[in-house]
Amino acid sequence: MSKYEHPYTEHDEYLEFVVSGTAKEEDFFSDLLCAMVEATEQTGKRRIFIDRSAADPQLPVEPMVIYRMSLRMAEAFGASVRIAALSSSMESQSFWEDVSTNRGSIVKAGSDRDSLIQWLLQDN
Repeated sequence: MSKYEHPYTEHDEYLEFVVSGTAKEEDFFSDLLCAMVEATEQTGKRRIFIDRSAADPQLPVEPMVIYRMSLRMAEAFGASVRIAALSSSMESQSFWEDVSTNRGSIVKAGSDRDSLIQWLLQDN
């Protein structure tokens, strides 16, 4: 059993996961990925919005954690799931987006919720 909880909101066209402000450990993000896979299988939804807007800028996620999680996400979803992540850390956003895209994932990161949702709901 997981030591973390990853509740999500099921919207009409996508799933939304909210990540707490102190989450930065790899086991947390591994567990989140498992929850995302399970949720997509249960709901059939192929679009995910991750809200990290509450992330504490004083507690950055280590680059190697971002790298490994990008690889795992690509293995889990490939191009079958579209993922948008809201975060205030431009450096982390860019690195996550680059690694994930280079491994075949369809992802976008940014700090503007509305534009990310608009991108997430695009047809292609």
